[in-house]
Amino acid sequence: MLHGISRYSFRGVVRVAFAATGLLGCATAVGVDHAPASRVTAQPRPVPIQLDVRVSRLSAFFNAHHCPEPHYADEYIRAADGYGLDYRVLPSISVRETSCGWTEKNNNRWGFHPKTQTFVSVESGIEFLSRHLAEQRPYAGKSLTEKLFTYNPRIAYPAEVERIMKQIE
Repeated sequence: MLHGISRYSFRGVVRVAFAATGLLGCATAVGVDHAPASRVTAQPRPVPIQLDVRVSRLSAFFNAHHCPEPHYADEYIRAADGYGLDYRVLPSISVRETSCGWTEKNNNRWGFHPKTQTFVSVESGIEFLSRHLAEQRPYAGKSLTEKLFTYNPRIAYPAEVERIMKQIE
């Protein structure tokens, strides 16, 4: 962590800064007026992951568990990659906690503080939980088994989720 910025988000900031510098240099070379800094909205494009074998693995997993559509495979993979998590963790927790979303309430497919935690969308829940498991107390710096035990302190819980994770491969 660098002053509250993870190394992944820091890399993104550096990439955007270099991209913006390159764009401004191109604009100068062809004589285009610069937009005021407040209007520059250089945003990195999401990395296309349709060809990623993990998408088909997650799709097969969700289909095998008869999960409701949409499956959000791209979002799970993008968030896991962004926070350095195993892409199988959150889908497996959702199968364990809410039968893959069939019993979810308020877009909370993971049973995370089920009586109080709500999400505006499933995608925002994926982002929130990925960040939480990777960077926030009490999960940061723990192994996967320790994170799962912290998530649900039943002795059997980590093994249950890890067994579900193996179904994705």
